Amino acid sequence: MSAASSGPAGAAAPDSSPDAAPSATPATAYHRLATLRPAWSRPAKPLLSLGAALLAYVVLSSVVLVTAVLLLAVVPGVNIARGVTSGDPTSPLDVGLALAMGAMWLPAGIVGVRGGAWRPLGTAWSVAARLRPDRSLLLAGAGGGLAVVVLAALAGMLAGAPVIAAGSGASIPQLLLVVLLVLVLAPVQAIGLELSLRGTVMQALGTWLRSPVLPVLAGTAVMLIGRDLTPAVLLPALALGLSAGVLAWKTGGLELPIALTTTLTVLAHLVGAFGAGSGAGAGVGAVGAAAAAPGTSAAALSVPAAAAPEAALAGGITGAIALLALTGLLVVWIGRREGVRLLQPVTRPAGQEAPDPVHI
Repeated sequence: MSAASSGPAGAAAPDSSPDAAPSATPATAYHRLATLRPAWSRPAKPLLSLGAALLAYVVLSSVVLVTAVLLLAVVPGVNIARGVTSGDPTSPLDVGLALAMGAMWLPAGIVGVRGGAWRPLGTAWSVAARLRPDRSLLLAGAGGGLAVVVLAALAGMLAGAPVIAAGSGASIPQLLLVVLLVLVLAPVQAIGLELSLRGTVMQALGTWLRSPVLPVLAGTAVMLIGRDLTPAVLLPALALGLSAGVLAWKTGGLELPIALTTTLTVLAHLVGAFGAGSGAGAGVGAVGAAAAAPGTSAAALSVPAAAAPEAALAGGITGAIALLALTGLLVVWIGRREGVRLLQPVTRPAGQEAPDPVHI
């Protein structure tokens, strides 16, 4: 009998390609999804993923900035010598440019996962290899973000008197344009940040490390790059980074962190625009700077918020405490809802087939 005919009739030859998945994959946490196939977890893949994402963001954000400068140079009456942005939360130019640059984290994250790591983008969204239509997660993130903003605004109101009349100097059309830009660009920025910091950074380190601690901390550390490191911004930025990382790991996906970051970003910009110069605006401004994309002008306190340092600090501290408390409550809720222990995440079930490999 020849070797070709040995074995059970009709049995297929085992797949020995580098993209082949193990015959029985173990239960896999979110930060370890890059280990589902050997080709995705080669030692160099995390470095390629991070490098590709960073390079893509630098190039794309530079294109946005240069394009804005060139367009403004030919607009009559616009003086770009003072800088493209001035930290004005009521300025469509300032808000729009900061959010447009932050939105470039979305294509950068896609490049990092799909191009650098060469694996399906779905593996960066969740353990289900897709964005899960779980309304309860989205509502929990949105409700938690709303609570954080309200508490930060109240803290700012109690800590500092208004610097100037709220919303003074801004016309109604100007404020409406800010609202439109925020509603369009802020969700894109939030999705991009979570995809890049959690789907790229966390999963890159998760290729090497079984524990989620360092991957979560690494994603948090990246949030501090190019950010105003005053206590008013540093504390809520650290709290938000830890919260998003822990919640992504616990829920097994980015749905809840995206909802939380989107809500914080949208409400912070809106309160900052309509409450510019008030204690509430300064308090929420600290949370908004913490949620902004790293390296953008919005990652520092706006001019009105910086003019009320006591209110900004109170809002920042309150926001940080609220975020950490919210994270604890959500972790307990998720554990009870999914039937997992406190320190056990929602995982990809053991034995479930890995997503299809990426082909050219």
